Amino acid sequence: MGGLVIKKACVLARHDPNCNDLASRFHSIYFLATPHRGADSAHLLNRILKASMTFNVKDYVNDLIPNSAAIQVINDDFRHVFQDLRLWSFYETVKTSIGVSQALIVEKDSAILGLPEERVQLLNADHRHVCKFKDASDNNYISLRNAFVSTIDQIEKEWRASTRDTFQDSMRTLATYLGQNDMPDNDLANLHDRQMEGTCEWFTNDPEYRTWIAGGGEVPKLFWLIGKPATGKSTIAAHVVRRIYDSNLECSYFFFRHGDRSKSSVAHMLRSFAYQMASTNPQIRAELLSMHESGVTIDADDERTFWRSAFVSRIFRTDFHQPYYWIVDALDECGDFNCLLPMLAKIDRKVPLRLLVTTRPSSVIQTLLLQERLPTLTKEVTVESSYADIRIVLEANTRFLPIDDPAACDRLIARILDKSKGCFLWASLVLKELETTHSEQQIQEVLDSVPSEMDHLYTRIVQNMAIGLRNKRLAQAILRWTVCAVRPLTVEELKEAIRLDLEEVVPRLERTVESVCGHLIHVDRNSRVQLVHETVRAFLIKDGLASDFAVNRVQEHSRLTEVCLQYLCSDELKSSRFRRRGSATRTAKRSVFAEYAAIFFSEHIVRSSSSNDSQVVALTTFFATNVLTWIEMVAQGGNLYFLTQTAKHLKAYMERRAKYQSPLGHEVRVVNSWINDLIHVVTTFGRSLLSSPPSIHFLIPPVCPRNSIIYQQFREYPRCLEVVGQPELEWDDRLSCITFAECKVLAIASRDSRFAVGLSTGKIVLYHTSTCQEAGALVHGKDAVRFLEFASTNAVLASANRQTIVLWDIGTGNRLWTTALPHRLLALGFNEDDTILMATTIANYTAFWAVEDGRQLEQLPVSDVDEDACGTYKRPPTHAQMSGELGLLAVGYRQRPINIWDLEDGAFIGQFHKSAPDVYPGPLLVAMAFNPNPEMNLIAACYAEGDLLTFDPWTQRQHAITETTAQVLAASPDGATLATGDGSGTIQIYDFETLRLLYRSTAYDFDIRAIAFASNNIRFFDIRGDHCNVWEPPAIVRQTDTADGSSEYCSEGVLPDVETTEATSWDNNKLVTAMVAVGGDGFFCGKENGTVAVYDSRSGQQTQQLYSHETSTAILFLEWEPRESILASTDRSSRFQVRKILGNLSGSWMVTPPLLNICIDQAVRQILLHPGGKMILVSALNADYVWDIHGLQRAHRIVDRRHSWRWADCSSSSTDKLLYIADDKTRYFEWQNLVECTFPESLRITLRDCEYPPIASLIANSAASAICAHFREPPGNQNRARLRLWSLAFARDHHDQSAEDLANYDGMARQVKAVVGFYKMFLLFLDQNGWICSLNADLKGDKKVYTRHFFVPYSWHCSGELIFAVTTKGSIALARREGIVVFHRGLDFEERIVTNDAEGARAPQTAPHWLSPVLENHVDSPKAAQRWDRG
Repeated sequence: MGGLVIKKACVLARHDPNCNDLASRFHSIYFLATPHRGADSAHLLNRILKASMTFNVKDYVNDLIPNSAAIQVINDDFRHVFQDLRLWSFYETVKTSIGVSQALIVEKDSAILGLPEERVQLLNADHRHVCKFKDASDNNYISLRNAFVSTIDQIEKEWRASTRDTFQDSMRTLATYLGQNDMPDNDLANLHDRQMEGTCEWFTNDPEYRTWIAGGGEVPKLFWLIGKPATGKSTIAAHVVRRIYDSNLECSYFFFRHGDRSKSSVAHMLRSFAYQMASTNPQIRAELLSMHESGVTIDADDERTFWRSAFVSRIFRTDFHQPYYWIVDALDECGDFNCLLPMLAKIDRKVPLRLLVTTRPSSVIQTLLLQERLPTLTKEVTVESSYADIRIVLEANTRFLPIDDPAACDRLIARILDKSKGCFLWASLVLKELETTHSEQQIQEVLDSVPSEMDHLYTRIVQNMAIGLRNKRLAQAILRWTVCAVRPLTVEELKEAIRLDLEEVVPRLERTVESVCGHLIHVDRNSRVQLVHETVRAFLIKDGLASDFAVNRVQEHSRLTEVCLQYLCSDELKSSRFRRRGSATRTAKRSVFAEYAAIFFSEHIVRSSSSNDSQVVALTTFFATNVLTWIEMVAQGGNLYFLTQTAKHLKAYMERRAKYQSPLGHEVRVVNSWINDLIHVVTTFGRSLLSSPPSIHFLIPPVCPRNSIIYQQFREYPRCLEVVGQPELEWDDRLSCITFAECKVLAIASRDSRFAVGLSTGKIVLYHTSTCQEAGALVHGKDAVRFLEFASTNAVLASANRQTIVLWDIGTGNRLWTTALPHRLLALGFNEDDTILMATTIANYTAFWAVEDGRQLEQLPVSDVDEDACGTYKRPPTHAQMSGELGLLAVGYRQRPINIWDLEDGAFIGQFHKSAPDVYPGPLLVAMAFNPNPEMNLIAACYAEGDLLTFDPWTQRQHAITETTAQVLAASPDGATLATGDGSGTIQIYDFETLRLLYRSTAYDFDIRAIAFASNNIRFFDIRGDHCNVWEPPAIVRQTDTADGSSEYCSEGVLPDVETTEATSWDNNKLVTAMVAVGGDGFFCGKENGTVAVYDSRSGQQTQQLYSHETSTAILFLEWEPRESILASTDRSSRFQVRKILGNLSGSWMVTPPLLNICIDQAVRQILLHPGGKMILVSALNADYVWDIHGLQRAHRIVDRRHSWRWADCSSSSTDKLLYIADDKTRYFEWQNLVECTFPESLRITLRDCEYPPIASLIANSAASAICAHFREPPGNQNRARLRLWSLAFARDHHDQSAEDLANYDGMARQVKAVVGFYKMFLLFLDQNGWICSLNADLKGDKKVYTRHFFVPYSWHCSGELIFAVTTKGSIALARREGIVVFHRGLDFEERIVTNDAEGARAPQTAPHWLSPVLENHVDSPKAAQRWDRG
């Protein structure tokens, strides 16, 4: 009867709107002997119930009578709703015993619906046993199971089809975000191809392996497989992956390769694991996509930060429905494997992660496992276990040898096994040599002459290679590239490399490479040329190898550098300096070697000898010719990391080179200048460069500082963007300065994509780390916020003033809980997994609260310990710092040693004495900072006497010391750098471990209160006075990457000079505060000191001061009426003036005395001049006024309350009208008297579709034919921004058209940062990424297309109010500090962008191919179409 009930439920769900979603999720229904047309047994059941004294007749039994009304209604209704369902009907075939008789309870014709597409199957069972089975071999069970499997396959197929595009887009995004270009499945497939059927089964049948794979209880999660080189560990790892997949379990795998840059670090492995897990788990995929969308940056070499932000914070917090396995092969070939085990040891036991690791025997790994107390199952690949697998391989291959006697074949196999000593590689190489024999005698000769040790075997192979003189040079080149290449080259790449290297063409290299190189090299299934084993590399690079094929890495890297630079300087990469419309169709195909040469040439430079003059000359040639095309190529790959990495490598190389040649040489200066510029190009223009790689040719050089080499070399590119008025001569490391009026900044914290600032007013302001745009505001209370701390793995923020601590959910802005503070705080922080909030007070205790609910836990008492007297001193602490990563607390007392406490068990660990232990008073402690990297175990401390030092908190031994004056310290998240700030505003950056000074910036400003690093370890923030500075000094980026292996080849390094900069300062009294364009050649600018000046658009420089307001306060608004030459200005004191400004032939301006000079008693919010210059509108806080220019007040309108409003002129030759938008209403007024006009409702502009946010701008074009309203999205409120364009024809002629005929650009409104103005019929605006864009105001209806032109550098628009002006010639001016910047010809560059209403404006999904003559002009996505137009 249950089948009838479910049919009725399905019918009801389909007819109930509230259940439509539920009904749509029904996919299949299985009916097991359901009486769709009733059952005759219902009569019998009724008779039994009537005869019973216990039960009454049931109505539902009557419904089961054949062809009952209830059944007919259900069947009729179900016929109309079953169309989307897959129906399975099973009928019984065995009669059921009922007393002494037997009968089919449900006949076949009643068990079948008879509907289209219904699938019908029999069950060999009676009615009682249609869903009861003996065991898994029961045929009825198998029938049902197969039906379920078929349905699941169908669901998966339908799901994949419906989500394929979304899934593929998501995975492409993550591949770029995580840097996954070379997937590990290629390595897995190669190993599976090489594995012989039946091998490795001994391992997966091993009891210890089965225990590990099953897990549960106290079974260790780590399995360590140990084996000598070439014993098949990688094949075993691949076999385990296959078995896990065969068991329908999930796993990720990674095969470390020492010679492959992308497979030799823990950071690469973790990013690969994250990508693989995202490909199978939608939750993990969504979490990683949210990281990307939130702007969380990933340092490709920082495994700790990625581990914390991706795995601990997100992946490990998702729901795992079954165990997940990580398979890691050759961990010992990873250069930084020692950092992995401490991370694994801290994984929550609830995370069902199991790890299998293969390595060679390693005492280092064994020691690490013991230190981390990581339970481990260990097994060794023994000679005996290898013999069985080698035998299988030999038996499969000896049949190809010239042996007919089975007994002789067995003897051959036994002899090879004996000499192999369990080494797969030895047996494989010998087999390949035996394949060249033609008789049993030759086989015996080979076996007699082949040594059993691998090195001896390799020696024999290279000796045989030397015999063939004809191929010697080719073999040397192949070995050179295969051994020294940063990653394995493909066959086609190697062909091109050899062509450039030897000037020889090898057409069939894939057939040649193995024979020429004695089978030491092979070509895998992905056409990659690789060594047969890592031991080959170790043999060829071994010191003292007496062979023509020995590889001297320093020399060979020099040769590879020459070849790469030869290509990069070739004509193939030259781009046309004259790009005209349509030239994109004339494309040239680039060499397959282009990508390798572009990305990895610097890897070879840093590994080569720095005494080689030819390399510096080649570098200079490259930088003088094709460097911009190279930058474009790298940017098209979607990862600017390689530009930064190139700068790091060149920096290290040039520092070593300083030992041989003066740094004053021309070539050295050029290379060093480009090192500096490359870093700044990435940090300053990175986002714009990625969205439009060709911009490097025409848009980026003009906005670079005048003394930069990129500007000097490429400023005269024909017809490129021209920028004048720019004040900078050098790069400015300070990206932004955020000022807070009338309050002080007291606290700063940063984590992932957000940073927070605590103010003296009790307010907390949140900002996006990447854009410095405000992301929201919180109110802690009335008192100043003095402490801020983000959780490392949760989206929560803790704030504290003197009385309370508040925990916030920064996603929603809600308070999670509040607790009172009885004593003043010294330190605030979270434990490692963010479950506990900790606070140390001056009352000598640390308090703990549960993050989940705010309940207070036990307190930890601390004290100033007297170790000699075994007692304590009763005095308040002056400083405290805590480390959640280390679980330690450092407490400082006045002129006493630093006390170290364990936060987990409250144990006293020890004291650090800067001076002798028995000396009192000791030096005065000023600041402390823990290194967040647990591997370093360091604390930095600064003292009033001028010493900065580091010490080990566990041993209390001093590690390093230097002299400096500092009052605040901060460590980067990766622990690499230490920042200090002093009372004079100077910031210094040190290497944390050595305390070597890396960078110094002097800014004679307020004393620095605090410093905080962003998660990318490069950007940091300082707070001083009333502002927050944002810094990103390239000196931090440039620090030599220890993973590049350069130290492995060269030990000739010298310490670099400290980079010292002086922060740009400016006179606040001369800041430009208002601007208006004057025709096509100039601008009037108002300044902070109350002056109004003229700037020339051609030079961007001030040419004349016109006049000054008497109060010398900032000019807030300027309005210019060109027909009557009337200029109106308003200052901060609410005084406004109207003057006539007359030009003359000499270019100077004459200023008349004020026509109006009036001060009102309310703050002025807007002024507007009448088009004929006859009147001026002054809009104040609660009133609006109209004066004529002779001083007569025409109108005065009082407004009770309004929050957001704007006025715009919509006059014509026949009407004098004003448009007024206040909050969510639009109205029209007469200029003369501010009397409201009456318009038909159908002609009224309506804001009908939503609650509108505050209006940011309301402007009309010069012809008063179109008007734009921009409603800015308030911080923390999404999807409320609006952008509308209206025609103003209705304001002049009521019958012309309806105001409803408008252009709706709401889909892109969130991307609009500021409206720039109108140029002809084009609305210009600045988007959130800094691009100047335009919309065509002539077009009507909903719009999804706009045009992108050029971008404004981030530091020019990242903070403060943006002031733009547009000339009649299309030049755009931006007020910047004490002057203006003018962009000429910027609108000539055009790129068409398509928006998505659901997501807002989107840049093209792939980098736009703007007319690069070596790129195809195509569109990869229907959402984007680009063109490069030159006017």
